[in-house]
Amino acid sequence: MYEYILFCLPIFFYYFYFFENDNSNGFSRGKKTNNLYENWVKKPEILCILHITKDLPNTIIFNNLITIFMLETIYNNISNNINSLAKDPLQKQYVTNNFKKIYMNLIEIYDKNYYSYYNVFMYGFSYYKYKNKIKKIINPYLKTLIDYDIPKKYLPMDSFFRGIHQLIEINLIYILNNHKDIKKILNNDITCARKLIYKNINVWQELIQLLNLLVTLDEYDYQHYRNLIYGTSGGESINLRHIQKEIQKIDELLDFDIVETLLGNDLDKKLLISSIKLYQYYTTQFWMTHFNLAASTNGLDNKGTMGTPIPKLIDKCFAMVKTDINNSINKISQNILKNDEYKKNVIINDVQKKIGLSVYNSSKNILKDV
Repeated sequence: MYEYILFCLPIFFYYFYFFENDNSNGFSRGKKTNNLYENWVKKPEILCILHITKDLPNTIIFNNLITIFMLETIYNNISNNINSLAKDPLQKQYVTNNFKKIYMNLIEIYDKNYYSYYNVFMYGFSYYKYKNKIKKIINPYLKTLIDYDIPKKYLPMDSFFRGIHQLIEINLIYILNNHKDIKKILNNDITCARKLIYKNINVWQELIQLLNLLVTLDEYDYQHYRNLIYGTSGGESINLRHIQKEIQKIDELLDFDIVETLLGNDLDKKLLISSIKLYQYYTTQFWMTHFNLAASTNGLDNKGTMGTPIPKLIDKCFAMVKTDINNSINKISQNILKNDEYKKNVIINDVQKKIGLSVYNSSKNILKDV
């Protein structure tokens, strides 16, 4: 009984906090900036919602609740418009199923019990009562996220295309906040740092899948819609550019030599390097997917909505993979590759070639040894 009361106290606090601070009749939508992309994805509105709720206690029960509310609002709005976009049942099934899978995976990252009965068993029906009260009071703010000023015939596509970019922007804020904590404990608490890194990796995976869904848009209809969003691009996201630079350079913060560690026996540090490498990989993969998306929806020889030639987008990927970890792996690799113990010299198509033993054994009956 004591534990029940203890866990329910934050719920009551939430209720009275919003009851006393219910500003739903007059509220700010956030200040617009000179960054057209961020105004388009309603980042000022997103930050406004986070700001007005920032003083609420961050409890186990309501951890990431406001972020979940924003994701849920945009997800439901997109889902309501998918029927108008899909050209046939197969396409509709593909988009609907995959979009739901991505959304549920994201919610599980933020709160694995959000859609389960676990919280009811733990805290009683008061959990839903006061959670719904909170959502009801901030609902006017949430509605601003899906209030799109656009011609009606383009609303379904705008809800889908803009909505997915909004979901990405909201999750980038989460990644950034985690990343700040990662930097603080990177060398002091490797286990906790790795847990946060893998949590961010899991988010990146879902953001990449969100970009993949945009390829399903009708080729002809999207080109008409593209005129409405000309003049900006997802690459203009300040959070995206910032976090990509941060992750690319995070291995520079390690207080030990990467090559020596990889050749040594310190397992914790090796695992940290591996997690950072994967972290950097998925950040680069997001940009690679963005390039592939632009080429697939507009044609490789076209330009993006910011006027940038699409092939130029790949240049950023080359810069992103130039990390200390990748360079260290290259140094180790060059030395190891000099070892020919498990290599064979053979003749293939009248040309002498050196191949690995595994490859040799799979085709040795047709190969001629040298």
